[in-house]
Amino acid sequence: MTRVLNPFPQQIITSLTSILQKNPYVLGLILVGSQARTSIYMDNEHSDMEAYIIVKDEKVKIFEKQLPEIVNRLGKVIFSYKNRWAGFSTVFDDLFRLELPIAKQSELSSVFSRPKTQTVKILIDKTKGSLEQVLKKRPQSIDFQKFFQEIVLDFWYMTVVAVQYYQKREIWNSRSALQVLLSSLIKLMELLQDKNILLLETNKRMEQFLSSEQIRLLQKITPVYNKRQIKYSLKKIIEIFPQVCGEITRKHHYSYRKEIEDEIKQKINKLIKKGFLIN
Repeated sequence: MTRVLNPFPQQIITSLTSILQKNPYVLGLILVGSQARTSIYMDNEHSDMEAYIIVKDEKVKIFEKQLPEIVNRLGKVIFSYKNRWAGFSTVFDDLFRLELPIAKQSELSSVFSRPKTQTVKILIDKTKGSLEQVLKKRPQSIDFQKFFQEIVLDFWYMTVVAVQYYQKREIWNSRSALQVLLSSLIKLMELLQDKNILLLETNKRMEQFLSSEQIRLLQKITPVYNKRQIKYSLKKIIEIFPQVCGEITRKHHYSYRKEIEDEIKQKINKLIKKGFLIN
């Protein structure tokens, strides 16, 4: 398949770098995500752009006020605002999205702590070596067994939440909790398929990494906003998740607290048999 490129992102990178290079409050500009990658899932015509702006701690509030004017110089803007997930975000005329989270100079270690597999590209660096040191200290990998153990606990806690929402007839909330369970299951499927997938942004483009059989299973147990389908999905996912855990322990020899799995599953199955999950 031919890779279709949008020339606009490169224009933005060039213009933004030029503008921020002259700004006295800016110490760095770091491109992350698909626009920074040269392999795996690279950018395409639908990709957004995310770049961290490193700012002197005491100048953050002043600099934030300058951002609307800065992005207006990059192209025709439909709107821009500071959102709760990605910092200052802009939608341009062609619906291209630009996210510019601000990183305080003192917080570099926490901002850039993800594995080195998650590529970054330095566009500006006036930190006198501190940024380079932080990026050099990023981990090569993660503790996969610890990750596995945490996902297992997350899953069973949220299973209780999902079932209790369903019992209270809060069906939408039950479905929302079920979505968290599905996300946990996907992460374990990725761990089973190829644990190095988890060094990237987990669950992103997971269709690229999971097997066709795993995808079909997820399609079968992902419900719409329908009471009976949610009930079916809850029952199925507490059967499937332990099976995947078992496959992981056999393949990777990871341990986990199976007694929690056994107890929670037993109690929920009793509720199901007693009809506590409403029809």
